[in-house]
Order: sequence, then C-alpha cells, then structure tokens
Amino acid sequence: MTQQIPTPAPSASAEPEGRASTFRAVEGGTETHSGTVLLVEAYAAIWLILMGWLFMLWRKQRGLHARLDDVERALDRALADKK
Repeated sequence: MTQQIPTPAPSASAEPEGRASTFRAVEGGTETHSGTVLLVEAYAAIWLILMGWLFMLWRKQRGLHARLDDVERALDRALADKK
C-alpha cells in the first residue's frame, strides 16, 4: 500500500514578488479593541499580580517572624528555668 503526500495547491502569491511586504490594516473588520487599551490592561494586570504576590510574601514573612519570636521566648524561658 503506497501513501501519497498531498501537495499544496499553487497560489497567486506563491512567487516572492507577489507577496505583500508592507502592513495593510483590515478594513471593515469586527475588532473593536484598541492596541493601546490592551497594552494598558496588560500592564495593569501584571502590576496587580505583582502587588498581590508581594502582599502574600509580606504576610508570610510576618507570620514567620512571629513564630521566630515565640521560639526565642521559649528558649529564654528554658534557659532561665535551668539556672
């Protein structure tokens, strides 16, 4: 059983001279989003994620500091009881 590989149909723009080399905006499309608005929204999302992550780190650091203070107090009590 032999398998044939399909070949692409030739197109009018297959020649390098026929391909467009400049940007042409699509006229009459249904897209209504501005690139500037999307950029600002992306930066805002990144900043919100970063601030949330830093807040979570701050809370975790505060909790670890409180636990370390508890351990230090327990060690001080244990040393005072030994004397």
